[in-house]
Amino acid sequence: MRSTRDAAILTSLVGQNFTEVAWTLDGRTLIAGGFDSLVYIWHWPAPEAPQLRRYPGQVETVAVTPTGVILAAGGGDHAIRRWVLSGLTELPSLHGHTDDVYTVKVSPDGRLIASGGRDRTIRLWDATTGRALRVLRGHDDSVYDLAFTADGLHLLAGCRDGVVGVWNTRSWALEERLRGPANSVHGVAVSPSGEWLAGASFDGQVWIWSLWGQQRPRVLRGHRQKVSGVAISPDGRRLASAASDTTVRLWALP
Repeated sequence: MRSTRDAAILTSLVGQNFTEVAWTLDGRTLIAGGFDSLVYIWHWPAPEAPQLRRYPGQVETVAVTPTGVILAAGGGDHAIRRWVLSGLTELPSLHGHTDDVYTVKVSPDGRLIASGGRDRTIRLWDATTGRALRVLRGHDDSVYDLAFTADGLHLLAGCRDGVVGVWNTRSWALEERLRGPANSVHGVAVSPSGEWLAGASFDGQVWIWSLWGQQRPRVLRGHRQKVSGVAISPDGRRLASAASDTTVRLWALP
């Protein structure tokens, strides 16, 4: 396997003001959304021009279900738009949020869609039928990002007030509030083992919490501006963080 130092750019996919990207499960299609109110669909190997679908507002988040349904959400009418990847037929939108939607995630088993946003709620939907299942209330500020643990038993919510909520997906109780930064937690990622959580904070730091212990959170310093996103490698040993200082930093973890 090539090391990250030998990584090469395969191609550059052109658009405007991208906010989030997502791969399909088979790795053959890449979805992106942005502030230009468009959803971009590239099939691998990438063609010169992507397929496009319009969203009525800024696209804050995109996701793809295991069955190949594209999800996009953001501002505009605050709905979650859905398209079947094969043929790009549009399905009925998911309505319920009363303000901008910042995050949409699919559960590991593909059965649930979870969404969160500026209205301070987390909403759960049946991924197959689109039926609204539940509204979770308990956060005091905008929900910026969501992440399921690999076993699907917990849902983590990073919020604007610096809190990460730990929700039990069986009882849908808010089991814990993890506190750390005085500023927003804009992105969250859970280790494959489900033992720890990383948060991207607008205080310019990456926060690491133990999910099931009483240890104090660790703080990773190095970025000079807001940290907007974090991702953990499949083996749980490396953490990537992206920030407004134009850098992506890689951290080695024990």
